[in-house]
Amino acid sequence: MEQIGGTELNNGETATPGGHTSRRWFAIAAAVALVTLALAGCGGSSGPPVGLRPGMTGPVIVNENSGTGSRSGVTGGALFGGNTSLVREETALGRRLAIVRVYYRLGDSFPTNTDSQIMASGSTLMLSLNTPLGGPTYASIAAGQYDGYLSSFLQAVNQAAIRYHLPAIYFSFEHESSLSIKHTGLGSPAQFVQAWDHIHQLATTMHLNWNDGGRIHWVWIQMYGTFIPENQRLPGWPIFGAPAAYWPGRNEVDIVAADGYSHPGCHGRTGPMTPQSLFGPLLSFAHRNGGLPVFITEWGSTAFPSSQWQTGFIGQMQAFVAANPEIVAVLYWNSRGAGEHCSFIVDTHPASVSALATMAHSAALQGRLG
Repeated sequence: MEQIGGTELNNGETATPGGHTSRRWFAIAAAVALVTLALAGCGGSSGPPVGLRPGMTGPVIVNENSGTGSRSGVTGGALFGGNTSLVREETALGRRLAIVRVYYRLGDSFPTNTDSQIMASGSTLMLSLNTPLGGPTYASIAAGQYDGYLSSFLQAVNQAAIRYHLPAIYFSFEHESSLSIKHTGLGSPAQFVQAWDHIHQLATTMHLNWNDGGRIHWVWIQMYGTFIPENQRLPGWPIFGAPAAYWPGRNEVDIVAADGYSHPGCHGRTGPMTPQSLFGPLLSFAHRNGGLPVFITEWGSTAFPSSQWQTGFIGQMQAFVAANPEIVAVLYWNSRGAGEHCSFIVDTHPASVSALATMAHSAALQGRLG
C-alpha cells in the first residue's frame, strides 16, 4: 500500500487511503445491542465498536422491499461522489453528492449518526467492512465463527437503504485485499476468496442482495496497481498480488473498482499520472470479466507544485469518465495524506473546487439510482 494519505474513519481515527489504523482489534460482548439496531434499521452509535465473539447468532430478516433491478444500480450516467470530507463542499459544488465513501471495521455497528444523516439527505453509501489488525482471520470468517455479527451488519445495511428510500447501497469486504503489506497475517488469497464467498452467501440466504429481494450491491475494490501487469509497474511500488488470485468471480461481484491517485511530490514522485494510466487496466479487467460496471472508489490529485496539477487532473477525469460509460461512479478523496506535499484536499484551492463543480454538473456525471 502506498502511504500517500489519510482516511478519517467513523471513529475519528486516521488511516492511509483505504487503509487500517494501527489500533488492535478488541472485543466487547454487546451482541444484543447490534441485533436490536439491525432489526430497527435506525441510526447507529458513534461510540466504540461492538465486539465480536465466535458463536454469535442473529435473526434472519427477509426483505420484501426489493431494490434496483440492474447490476450497477445506476442509470443516466455516473454517480458523482466523494468521501465524508467532501460533503462539506456540497454548497460550493452546487449539488449533493450522489454517493459517499465510508469505512467500517469488523466490530463496528452500522450506521453511525453521520452516515445516517448522509443517507437521510438522499445520498447512498459505498461502504467498506475491513478486518482490523489483530482481528479475525479470513479462515475464521469463512468457518462461520462471526456469522452473527456479519448477519446483523448486513441486515442493518439493507434496512438502512429501505429506511432512507435508497434503491441501492454498495458493500465491499476487505478492500485492497491484494496489497500484501496491509493484510499480513489475515490469510492467503484463497482464504480471502473463501471469506468473501461466505459473507456473500450469508447475504444471499437472507435475501439482502439486489437480485434477490434486497438492495445490497457487491463491489470488489483493489488499488489501481493491482490491475497493471507486473512487468509494467514502476520500480519501488508496493507488492500487489495478481488480481486473479483474489477474484471471487462474476457471480459474487456486481461491480469492480479501484483506488488511485495522481500525486506528484509524494514520496519523490516527479510527475502526475493520467486517468488512463491509473484506471485503464481496471477497465480492461472489467471488460475481460463480462463487461462488469466500474466504480472509481477513491481518486484525487495533489496540488504540488501548483494547483494547476490538481485542476488539470480533475479536468482529465471528467473527460475520462465521459469517454468510458462503463464507469458508473467516481468518488473524490478529499483528504490529507502523510508528507508535506501529499494532500488531495481541494478546499483551499478555489480553482480546484470550481473544476470539481464543473465535473459534478457535466452531463456524464448525472447518474442516479434506479
